Amino acid sequence: MRHLQTFAHMVGLLLLIGCSSEEPRWAVKGKVSLDGIPLKEGTIFFENKEKGIALSAPIGADGVYLVASYKGAGLPQGTYVVSVSPSQTLTSADQIPLVGKTPLPPKDVSGSPIPLKYRSSESSDIQIEVKVGINPSFDINLKREP
Repeated sequence: MRHLQTFAHMVGLLLLIGCSSEEPRWAVKGKVSLDGIPLKEGTIFFENKEKGIALSAPIGADGVYLVASYKGAGLPQGTYVVSVSPSQTLTSADQIPLVGKTPLPPKDVSGSPIPLKYRSSESSDIQIEVKVGINPSFDINLKREP
């Protein structure tokens, strides 16, 4: 009986240690600019269709972003298509549509200088490669369309 309990404990411990399907995450940060001038707001998106991963990060007033989610900072190793939205994702409780509460209207982005091709992962030509270990700053410089 004692051997059976010991075996059950060992199997349980192995399951806890070795069966995590989560890949390690590696820091992803940088600066987003348009023709060399830092963006003052927006959201940067990272998508890896192969792994089914899509994450976003708000762009600060200095153009700087840092990818983080409830699973931790950064992204798993892999290639990501990068797109940039001119508006922030939901950033405060006032923007969340709750029952009996009128959310703030979305910001008009029709006058945004960010070219349309960068606003979707389907049309963006920007990619980053997240590697195992310490990654360089992923600075993204968008170019205006001629």
